[in-house]
Amino acid sequence: MPTFVFARASQRYDLASIAAQPFSEHPSFSIFRHLGAIPTISDAEIAEARRIEERGKRAARMGQRQAFTIGQPVKVTEGPGAGLSGEVVKGGDGKFVLVAFAGINMKIGAWLLGTDEVQSPPIAA
Repeated sequence: MPTFVFARASQRYDLASIAAQPFSEHPSFSIFRHLGAIPTISDAEIAEARRIEERGKRAARMGQRQAFTIGQPVKVTEGPGAGLSGEVVKGGDGKFVLVAFAGINMKIGAWLLGTDEVQSPPIAA
């Protein structure tokens, strides 16, 4: 099945140069041409395709189960509550989690949550 990748118009000549090389560190690819020219497509013209792709990714995340432990700090990563931090009250079934946000408990989809823990940089040896 063909796959399409969109690139900035300013990069088309660099990409054409890379595609023309007999040997390259890049995977093999070709550049679509229509009537002998590389078509230019505006961001607005592919906005709907991007929305469809994002819906597909979200649907895939919704089907995944994610385990959280009681007391674990979490943050809402998307949706209307994006940015809210809370603490897991009940782990649930892996699809939904009961989270306390400033004393208010809410059942929220696990796919909307990320850990709210600060990652420390690795220690150099």
